[in-house]
Amino acid sequence: MSLLNMIKLSLALLLFSFSLLSANPVADRQESMRDYTKLMRAANNLIRDSVINDDLASIYEEIEEIMKVYPTLFPDDSFGGKSKASTNIIDNRDLFNQIAKETEDNAAFAKLAALEGNVDEVQQYHQNLFGSCKSCHSRFKD
Repeated sequence: MSLLNMIKLSLALLLFSFSLLSANPVADRQESMRDYTKLMRAANNLIRDSVINDDLASIYEEIEEIMKVYPTLFPDDSFGGKSKASTNIIDNRDLFNQIAKETEDNAAFAKLAALEGNVDEVQQYHQNLFGSCKSCHSRFKD
């Protein structure tokens, strides 16, 4: 390996290490929920306009991806301060993860329903996604 490549690799590793040290799970989860809210609003608009298509399916796929990662954004030392997350998450981690998984699953089912053009199923799974929000917030938000 040439000296230049070794320097590039060293810099890349240094930047990667720095990004891990400056990780902010509170900001990351708040950003995830802002993205989730925007996606749900976009889905609402498409459903309201009776547009059940690949674009709607893509929205649900993005929600599904958010929910795969979301439970990892709550390490035990990330509560307090600007966080509105309740420490009940720590004591009830299994329930919290279960709600997140159900939300992920509902997004996956909504995606499939949108791809199949099944309006009734899309609406049902979409309502389930809203219900997941309410359920989680009532249990795990201060």
